[in-house]
Amino acid sequence: MHVSSSPGFFEHQHERLEAQLHAHLLDVVGADFEGALRRLQRWRADLAQHIEIENTRLLPHVPPGARWAARVYLVEHDRIALLADEYLLKVRAMAQQPPQGEQARRAAVLGLLDAAHALRHVLEHHHEREHQALAHELPESLQAAAWKGVEPGGA
Repeated sequence: MHVSSSPGFFEHQHERLEAQLHAHLLDVVGADFEGALRRLQRWRADLAQHIEIENTRLLPHVPPGARWAARVYLVEHDRIALLADEYLLKVRAMAQQPPQGEQARRAAVLGLLDAAHALRHVLEHHHEREHQALAHELPESLQAAAWKGVEPGGA
């Protein structure tokens, strides 16, 4: 049962990361490929830190009988990292060789938005899983200690 006064450590961290990704996508929509790359690199670094904290400080404490075993989250983290890295390569390529002409820019923007879709979909479902189960199965004190001082970079 979710207690409304709960600090929502997972929710807070996920909202911050989502805000960064959203800001990146706004750069993409505006065809600011260099700005999009800078924001995405910062988001990717913060995502790596986020995954590392979950993998090392939280998942070892998943209790027996939890809704999902720690390995489910670990596999999802690997998948998210792979998708993020593949997407980063596409954005980097676009920033290094920006398309010339309005039609080419529009096609590039659409291509990047399409490429980001799978990543966003996996992230959304993974975060839902963590909010529904993990956030309630781990002691709040453990969550507080794991996330202490962690504030992903601003958008």
